[in-house]
Amino acid sequence: MTSKYTGSNLDLQQAGREMGVTSIVTGHYLTEGNQLEVTLEAVDVANNRSVWRDTISVAKSDRIAMREQITSRVRQGLVPVLGGSSASGEAGTRPKSEEAYDLYLRSIAFPHDAGPNKEALAMLERAVGIDPTYAPAWGALGLRYYFDASYGDGGQPMLTRSDSAMERALALDPNLISAAAQLVANQMDRGNLGHAYAQASTLVKRRPESAIAHFALSYVLRYAGLLDDAARECDTALKLDRGNYQFRSCAWTFRELGQPQRAMEFVRLDAGSEWAARLTAFILMGQGELAEARQTIPKTSGAPLMGSDLVRYCLDPQQTSQLDRTAQMLEAAALAGVDAEPRYNYGALLSYCGQKDAAVRLLKSAFEHNYCAYTALQTDPLLVKFRGTPEFSALLSAAKECQNKFLAQRDQGLH
Repeated sequence: MTSKYTGSNLDLQQAGREMGVTSIVTGHYLTEGNQLEVTLEAVDVANNRSVWRDTISVAKSDRIAMREQITSRVRQGLVPVLGGSSASGEAGTRPKSEEAYDLYLRSIAFPHDAGPNKEALAMLERAVGIDPTYAPAWGALGLRYYFDASYGDGGQPMLTRSDSAMERALALDPNLISAAAQLVANQMDRGNLGHAYAQASTLVKRRPESAIAHFALSYVLRYAGLLDDAARECDTALKLDRGNYQFRSCAWTFRELGQPQRAMEFVRLDAGSEWAARLTAFILMGQGELAEARQTIPKTSGAPLMGSDLVRYCLDPQQTSQLDRTAQMLEAAALAGVDAEPRYNYGALLSYCGQKDAAVRLLKSAFEHNYCAYTALQTDPLLVKFRGTPEFSALLSAAKECQNKFLAQRDQGLH
């Protein structure tokens, strides 16, 4: 599902080709008095022909009834048209409170950047307080806690809350694959590489048709430094679900492989966000497109792990003293975080900016905490100059040791 394609003059065939799909479901709604009318239509991309259309009408204030009707019509009408089975009933939990469900729906529209994420988080905490039985609300809350831990100021406490929310979601709905996948990411951010790999592999075996399961495995493989394997899982996830913004982090895999065009394909899944602007700067600097990289700076906040100040001063040779101070602050922020991946990413950027000592410390810490970037050290465009330094060989050995430890754990688990 995506909101990228809107407007009355939308070319559905072009949108379908861009997304790599054979059918598109589109729709619109009308309000009249206290009634809400929703029309859904499925279009075959190849011949631009409508293959299914249905309209429902409910009281505008009754969102739960709207959900029930849409679910029923889609299951009984659309799914068979697209070749699926409508035999089974709806799985999972159902909302019980109009107020809580409204809060859940409105939270979905909030961006994932640090500020708006806190607003969405507060809405979801209210939602689960009112109706603690709706699994998707717990899953959405767990994801917002994760974003606050990773990109806000929540740190370890919010990561722990994310675990609890996802576990609650799975207790209510054991088939909520998105919650299981997020628990894999949470384990990986803590450096539990072997355990996360076992969980992700089990998810893929259990649900090979699930895009989010393949994404979870790609996440673990990226941390293990197996970038080619990670890239294949990213491609599988994207093929199964072309519009999922969570797959954006696959951009790191392709950036580290030195494939900027593929990296930008995944960045565009979350176009307009601070996260996308930050990663775009990394990609552009690796390509030597420094003027374009400067243009990303106003699109990010001043939060230390957004790196906007580092990019600004790195690209301005007159700001040496400011660069030194910013590098120290960024190093401290990266080391204080739970996740090892920012240590690698900013270690690479600091090396590009001539801050070799800080870069070495961050890269070494990343490997010590199971971010085994053995391939990335050899392919990352930001490390071109660093690969000629005396420190490089020792770091490459440390990354290889990290990866070998994981491979031994993986192989042991297969026997």
